[in-house]
Amino acid sequence: MPHWPEADLALRCYPEVPANISMPWDAADGYMLNESDAPVRLILNDRYGALSCAFPEAQVWHDSFCARIATQQNRLENGLPEATFLEYPDFSDADRLDNVSSRDTQVLVRIPKQKEQLSAQLYYLAKVYPDATILLAGMAKHIPIPLLNWLEEKAEHYEQLPVVRKARLVKLRGLSKFSDVAPVTRRYDISGFSLSAPAGVFCGDRPDPGARALLKHLPTGQTGTICDLGCGNGILSAHIAKSNPQATLIATDDSQLATLAARSNLQANNLRGDVRQGNILSSVEETLDMVICNPPFHDGHKQLTSIAESMFHESFHQLRQGGELLVVANRHLPYTKVLKRLFKDVALISDDKRFNIYRCVR
Repeated sequence: MPHWPEADLALRCYPEVPANISMPWDAADGYMLNESDAPVRLILNDRYGALSCAFPEAQVWHDSFCARIATQQNRLENGLPEATFLEYPDFSDADRLDNVSSRDTQVLVRIPKQKEQLSAQLYYLAKVYPDATILLAGMAKHIPIPLLNWLEEKAEHYEQLPVVRKARLVKLRGLSKFSDVAPVTRRYDISGFSLSAPAGVFCGDRPDPGARALLKHLPTGQTGTICDLGCGNGILSAHIAKSNPQATLIATDDSQLATLAARSNLQANNLRGDVRQGNILSSVEETLDMVICNPPFHDGHKQLTSIAESMFHESFHQLRQGGELLVVANRHLPYTKVLKRLFKDVALISDDKRFNIYRCVR
């Protein structure tokens, strides 16, 4: 198991990731570890729980189911008690966080990929910890200058530390301006459906091009159990539920925000579906007749195919004999060989300049 020497912790990724792609900590984690000089009350967006293990008294929020599993596993490996996780948006609730005085408190925030998600998190933190010091960190190449300018403009006290080992750290105090504008629920309409999502959900403000390409190939009039694997805000789930009213729909995603959005969108459009959070099919025990999959090939800023390949393997094992996996993927991604190793019949049913669509029969 990899050892993080700065914190003297043994850590691992969950799911497992090759070391050349990702380690359970990076230089940004080390930067926050070394710069923290006050009690840490809350940690946001800690992908593998490295910071949670380094500051075990702090409460934790992360959108990802896998991040929660990684955090608990790493705390267990290091003899630490289970983490206290907050549910979205409970970190906006001062009473639950037992906020008496935040003046000598620090909050650690790994900067998320989307500015809108960071803005929403700072909005809630401004309500709970108006006097706290907020440490924000990430790898410098992923933090655009306009984002730094925005933070400096909004915060009453802004300190940008030098880049260390390619990591950047910013300290903020005085967050009142971040509470001026509440987070906006993003919306769009497609094919007669009105869909919404909070900040942080992939393509929450527009249809994902891959999902749009898949729409005309979705099943109609089916029975049995259909799973929308990696459902996002539920764009595919809504179309499946509408076109297959006699089928049982299960939608699942790693993201807590995505499952909240998918559940809300099905209800808002008077459609039925069981929405669950989990790692791939970890929350699904049922034997499946069909899996619909628009797999991600990024985990944060990292590009990788391992998530999609795990989706294909788990789908194969959970489909009934004769069941189908329907996949949309960017054309450059090397999924054909993986799919053909698993499924007896793999057909490329559509290809265009951007996407391939595969129908795979078990």
